Amino acid sequence: MKQMDYPLVSIVVPSYNQANYLPVALDSVLFQEYPKIELIICNHGSTDNTSKVIESYLNSIKNEKVSYIEYYDEERDICVRKYEYRFPQNRIVKVFQSKDNIGAPATYNVGLKNCEGRYCMYLVGDDYLLPNAIKEMVSVLEEKHVDIVYADMFVVDDYGRILQRLSKPDWSFKMCFAYWFHLGVCRLYKRELHLRYGYYDERYKNAHDYDMFLKFAINGARFYHLNRVLYCVRKHDPENKCEPAAWRDRGYENLIRESIKCALKARKFLKRIELSS
Repeated sequence: MKQMDYPLVSIVVPSYNQANYLPVALDSVLFQEYPKIELIICNHGSTDNTSKVIESYLNSIKNEKVSYIEYYDEERDICVRKYEYRFPQNRIVKVFQSKDNIGAPATYNVGLKNCEGRYCMYLVGDDYLLPNAIKEMVSVLEEKHVDIVYADMFVVDDYGRILQRLSKPDWSFKMCFAYWFHLGVCRLYKRELHLRYGYYDERYKNAHDYDMFLKFAINGARFYHLNRVLYCVRKHDPENKCEPAAWRDRGYENLIRESIKCALKARKFLKRIELSS
């Protein structure tokens, strides 16, 4: 693709009490090996210093510069330094904040409803993308003529050490939805799917992804598995009382309950299709 042909990609970064990890997540978006990025930061209800981190980060984008030795000037006997902005200056950056903790699905919806890209995704505020993630996934969407591409992931600890590779199965409705939810969180897809079929159901507190992408699949969306690691998921210390993970307050138990509900819905749909064929 020529640069003028690159479609805009919108990446929503929701962050709730993840101030320590947020700059890494944002860096991973802005420094993508892809020219047309829209970054949408959503912070709703954080009680740590997330707002200050965002303010400082935005200031750095506009003002911070770095330098390197460009060449040696023999006549003057000096090393000439070149100064340039630290961050790419061709990115669109939007910020949405409030003091109210509206919950994860509602936060994602705020970001997604303000996207303008042809393709979109969200990146949780303590995870990060690998530099070529968007370029590779856009190539699949454009060349394979599919609606959704999903890729593999590394599970990493707080220091970035790799704990596990999460390899996702090749696409089949049965494996990815009826058997269990096996798409993972590294997904890029057409924004028009939301315009057609709606946004995250905010009644789901934990399995909102399962419900949303199942709805896309039932309505005929085309999926493709990219067998490449493009995303890193943080696994935090479960004994850390400051960890704001969704698994607290019996969140994991609720995730299982909501996921079972989605799996049964998928199996009912699959059975109906099989009986009609």
